[in-house]
Amino acid sequence: MRQQILLLTTLLVGSVLIGWWTYRPAPPIELPTTQVTEAAPTAQPPASKPDTVTSPPKPAVSVKKERFFKRLLPLISYQNRVTLERRAELLRMKAQLEQDSALSRKQKKLLKQLLKRYRLNLTMDDASVHLHIIDKLLARIDMIPPSLALAQAATESAWGKSRFARKANNLYGQWCFTAGCGLVPLQRPEGMNHEVASYPSWQASVAAYFLNLNSHPAYQPLRDIRLQLREKKLTLSGEALAVGLERYSARGTSYVKSLQRIIRVNDLTRYD
Repeated sequence: MRQQILLLTTLLVGSVLIGWWTYRPAPPIELPTTQVTEAAPTAQPPASKPDTVTSPPKPAVSVKKERFFKRLLPLISYQNRVTLERRAELLRMKAQLEQDSALSRKQKKLLKQLLKRYRLNLTMDDASVHLHIIDKLLARIDMIPPSLALAQAATESAWGKSRFARKANNLYGQWCFTAGCGLVPLQRPEGMNHEVASYPSWQASVAAYFLNLNSHPAYQPLRDIRLQLREKKLTLSGEALAVGLERYSARGTSYVKSLQRIIRVNDLTRYD
């Protein structure tokens, strides 16, 4: 009897041990993939909140242009007034000589100063020579149409944003040839010694531009066109005078056409 009980006990313990050793948990049942999963991050920025403060939109290109023109136009108008005042003084001298009235010492001194300033190598003797000198000066001392001055400033200064406009107040890309007179171009060809002239203000840059067009031999074609318009009593058109500026840029004719295009597209003749 004791042997039977011992045998049954041994069999029971052995079956338990064998069962424990061979047990593996059943794999989990896969549920249908219908639950919402977390979205993967994307490169898109999160939507702004309704009350988030945002920077104001940048002004349209046309608005920027108009601001540039409005800032520059009074400076051009002032320089034209100064030029026309000098011209009026010359016309008074001419009328005086035509009435056989001699010029005063002060008037002769002014003529000499203007001859030098406007690069005319002429001497002064009698009244007939004075008349000739005055006519030569009248061909140089005359207004620049605002449409042309605005178009060139926009082209040469990148609408006032170029390095030379910002750092040297140079709106027309004019050069100088004394060391330290301006800014050295970043891509100046080897062997060249010019700098882009520096001015104390935009007004000074406009004044230098007027003197340049009215005195430099390269712009005689512009002055010839202007004189022809004067003689025919026609409006001094910036688009017409631009034809005389082929030598202002190495681009030549294409430069002239670009100026005329700026004048037309922006309706700059309304300022003439």
